[in-house]
Amino acid sequence: MLIPGKTVATGFDLILDRLDEATASQSETNRAQARLWASLAELMRLARANPHVYLRSGGLTGRDALELAEEAAAFDAGLRLHLSAGQVRTLAHRAQLLEDRLPRLRAVFAAGETTTAHVGAALDLLSGWDDDTAVRLFDEQLAEPAGTLTPAAFRARARRAKEKLHEEPAEARHARAFAGRGVWMEPAENGMAWVHALLSAPDAVRIVSRLNATSRAEQKKTKVGDSNWRSRDQIRADLAAAWLAGDGTPTAAKVRPVLLVPLLSMIGGGDEPIELRGYGTIDRDSAARLFAEAPSFRRVATNPFTGEKLTYDRERYRPTQAQKDWIAFRFENCIDPTCNRAVDDTDVDHLEEWVRDNGRTNEDNLFPLCEKSNRRKNLSRFDYERLPNGRVSITTPTGLTVTTEAAPF
Repeated sequence: MLIPGKTVATGFDLILDRLDEATASQSETNRAQARLWASLAELMRLARANPHVYLRSGGLTGRDALELAEEAAAFDAGLRLHLSAGQVRTLAHRAQLLEDRLPRLRAVFAAGETTTAHVGAALDLLSGWDDDTAVRLFDEQLAEPAGTLTPAAFRARARRAKEKLHEEPAEARHARAFAGRGVWMEPAENGMAWVHALLSAPDAVRIVSRLNATSRAEQKKTKVGDSNWRSRDQIRADLAAAWLAGDGTPTAAKVRPVLLVPLLSMIGGGDEPIELRGYGTIDRDSAARLFAEAPSFRRVATNPFTGEKLTYDRERYRPTQAQKDWIAFRFENCIDPTCNRAVDDTDVDHLEEWVRDNGRTNEDNLFPLCEKSNRRKNLSRFDYERLPNGRVSITTPTGLTVTTEAAPF
């Protein structure tokens, strides 16, 4: 039996001191985040007021010069913060929105008394809400609880406050939110992935109800301990995959997976990783199953051994299909460090420009760039340089130089 004494009291004091230190550290983190948000908002304003800092002459003459300057500034800041340009612009927009519409909550944030999670929950509820009087009352009602409630409790309080203050019918707000529905995939570890779906609440309830009912019925067909017994979660996941892929129907998904398989790994004599393009590394059993189930596939070596010419010097501007294929297999994503656009959704671009830099249409001068990155490279003052090791260095208009990761293949 533990009897409280001096040793126990000293231990509690030590822990409480550490918690106090953590609380002070959290407050400083909140203040730092508030300063960062405000700085990014100011950077966007400065970029629009001084586009020549970021743009070449060709970019300055375009109709969207100010937008392009802001995008370039966001990319520059993102390289420093390890964020995408879109994330930087989102933070800057939220900071401006906080300053313009929720000044009381902004003051609490700047004082370090609330977190980005609390502030973000309030800002999310401003979408489509144009009643300035109601928003002012909303700000007044949330400033104090923002410093005392957990993020979840604060979000619930904010939603209730909006419902009481908002004059727009709930149906109109739902219609606007419904327009943003979508489905997307997020890679996870060990050959797994998340599939996210943003749907109307009734549709989500219907889907989950059907999954629950069907999984209960399926689970009754086996007994715990059987080799093929599955948990409810496993059954629901299997059902969702089969239903969405259309298994057993005339419209079942027919895909041609692109696997990058080193020769020794293919025949079972090596342990080099096998890549599923668009996802990443997968295990050998999953790769074998894809080969067995796919209606067709392409085997691609990790070196260009077909003999087809990949070097054209200045003979032609447009890359050949063989060059495009090799670039697609060599890279996973856009080469810009803060962009995760899949290579299949990028353009094959000359790093040294065909006209401006007398660049050649060779495989060592061709790299994948998404549409925004491609345009930024051509019209802004960012300098791209290919290095001997196959990487690319990017120097920003403000003097920062970063180096891209080497191509995985």
